Amino acid sequence: PRGAAAPALAMESMFEDDISILTQEALGPSEVWLDAPGDASLGGDMCSASHFALITAYGDIKERLGGLERENATLRHRLKVYEIKYPLINNFGEEHGFSLYEIKDGSLLEVEKVSLQQRLNQFQHELQKNKEQEEQLGEMIQAYEKLCVEKSDLETELGEMRALVETHLRQICGLEQQLQQQQGLQDTAFSSLSPPLGPPCADLDLHYLTLRGGSGLSHAGWPGPAPSVSELERRRLEEALEAAQGEARGAQLREEQLQAECERLQEELKQLQETRAQDLASNQSEREMAWVKRVGDDQVNLALAYTELTEELGRLRELSSLQGRILRTLLQEQTRSGGQRHSPLSQRHSPAPQCPSPSPPARAAPPCPPCQSPAPQRRSPGPPC
Repeated sequence: PRGAAAPALAMESMFEDDISILTQEALGPSEVWLDAPGDASLGGDMCSASHFALITAYGDIKERLGGLERENATLRHRLKVYEIKYPLINNFGEEHGFSLYEIKDGSLLEVEKVSLQQRLNQFQHELQKNKEQEEQLGEMIQAYEKLCVEKSDLETELGEMRALVETHLRQICGLEQQLQQQQGLQDTAFSSLSPPLGPPCADLDLHYLTLRGGSGLSHAGWPGPAPSVSELERRRLEEALEAAQGEARGAQLREEQLQAECERLQEELKQLQETRAQDLASNQSEREMAWVKRVGDDQVNLALAYTELTEELGRLRELSSLQGRILRTLLQEQTRSGGQRHSPLSQRHSPAPQCPSPSPPARAAPPCPPCQSPAPQRRSPGPPC
């Protein structure tokens, strides 16, 4: 039992090491989950539920593998128990050991051996299948982590694009305010610089110089190149506004594309989780049905083996009691005749030839064949006298 329990303990320790990668306790204090979303309100519940489902499925697979290993060890122990000797005690108080190979026929042992080998092959096949399912589960976990990383990257990029859009909007608002201020100043300048009725004076020229910085003013009091400079500045501001609006439209389009990509990834993740849940449910139902069927077959086989063993033991007891009766009858006839007075050593030397000696009685003739049938089985023990 110790040698059979060693593989089961090794298997359990191996799976306990593997399950630690899915638990948060195995992480360090400075480590976090790979699929932890940036915003807890976006996908915290979904990520925690998916992790709980993965951990539950993984633990179920580990428990079933450990159960299979323990059942395999139990079957090996039973096979060893079948090979031990079953001691039998006859009516004379002597103990005879009959091994399993002397009790059962070779064909029955061969059938049991083939059945146990088939059962062992089934267990190995199911173990290999569970390992493949474990590998598939690991691949699904890796794909899930990859999708979570991509989702976090897209959310980060989306945040950057939103910040850029806000920056462009602030620039556009600032440019519009500057344009309005320039237009207001231009309107004020044009309204104040209407042509005078009389000749221009020095105070008016000074006022023009104060408003426009003294550049482009003629001696007549009318602005020279000032309208062209304001027009160029207005056009420059309009071009900057159009460029900022184009950048804002591009950023908005990029934001819509990123949102569509994020929604597509969320749908794909949801479909993957549903498919994984359906696969786990179908595999679990199939394993439960196979487990129930296998347990029923094992119980039936054990009951049949126990029944056959009981019948064989009963037959051997009857045979030993019949031999004891025959020997007692022979001893009684020898004591009655009184013609032969030999020592018990000479009678113990060869008990088999004494069977055909009492030929006159007719009742001793039928038991001779059963007396000769177990002769090959009595090679090791001594005479029953």
